[in-house]
Amino acid sequence: MRQPAGWGMGAKRGVGASLVLVLLCTGMAWAKEPTAESIIKTVQTQLYRDDPEGRGGLVEVSDGYKFVQCRHLPRQTVITCEAAGTRGQPWMRHVLTKERRAALKELGFTADRQTGNFIRRWDPPPEPKLLIGFMIQALEVGYGKSGQDPMVRHGWFPAADCPVRVAAGNPYGGAVVPLGITVRYTAEGCHLEGRDDDGDDDSLPPRPPRPDDATDLLSQQYKTIAEAVDWVAGGTGPEHHIAIFSWGDFYIQCMKAEDPSMQCEVVSGDIMPRLKPVLNAAAGRRLEKLGFLEPGYSLNYAQNFPLRRDARDKDTKAIADTLAQAAQQGFGTYVFLPLEVERHTSKPAK
Repeated sequence: MRQPAGWGMGAKRGVGASLVLVLLCTGMAWAKEPTAESIIKTVQTQLYRDDPEGRGGLVEVSDGYKFVQCRHLPRQTVITCEAAGTRGQPWMRHVLTKERRAALKELGFTADRQTGNFIRRWDPPPEPKLLIGFMIQALEVGYGKSGQDPMVRHGWFPAADCPVRVAAGNPYGGAVVPLGITVRYTAEGCHLEGRDDDGDDDSLPPRPPRPDDATDLLSQQYKTIAEAVDWVAGGTGPEHHIAIFSWGDFYIQCMKAEDPSMQCEVVSGDIMPRLKPVLNAAAGRRLEKLGFLEPGYSLNYAQNFPLRRDARDKDTKAIADTLAQAAQQGFGTYVFLPLEVERHTSKPAK
């Protein structure tokens, strides 16, 4: 199962727009259920043949915001492959451990000083079947497995040695932008400028004390979360049910996917730097023990929960339990701030 287009959106503000925003989806083509034969044929067309219109060809393998892109320019034999780096997406530091960087190096990648990505050039390239296998292997050994199936996409870009990229500090930062895609922040030229993380101007309010009725308060919060989770799970048809649970600036958001399953995210300090004193490395480890993926697949901590038709009540209870624990273990005493719940219905982007 793949995430709905635009999921992994990060901040809750302007939720209606951000939830349905298609990032690197429109204009990148892929089959709903591609076969190995169709993928190899696509790789041949995009990377091993010159486009009659003189465009550059692009193939991408991605898992959330983690990506490996390979591209080819007309009248050239070289194929250039790039893997996501921390300059374009600073949150990749969570997944790009020392061991995984070493694994990318063993595959022939080197750190590119110009873009901050990892780069490998093939001249001559291996046959298409081996190249797509290499891309999938690089994604897995370099960034870990999320439990989702990698997505293979392809497109065209204006032929240039230094193509337009998504600007640093944004989802897919550092990725080449194909034709037909509207990206708000882009970077031109051969050098990708990093974006400094100065944090937010405003600091968090003081940590709330633990109230005397903490047990009763958390129990009531659980009931509120469970009711909203059940509502999300009950969504049918082409529309997505979305619930956002907020404790001040801290939030958790959930959306029903099409499997059926439910995808939930816990805010991270990467999307809201002012939260870093609370959502620190220790809090991240606690969230990972609850089954959440570290930022990299998304900007936030993400988890995909199954929704079995014959065990929906059991599954929704387990989801509510996990979300309540995530708030308590991730947000500290800020979990005792008033809980607000927003419910939205959003049609998936076409």
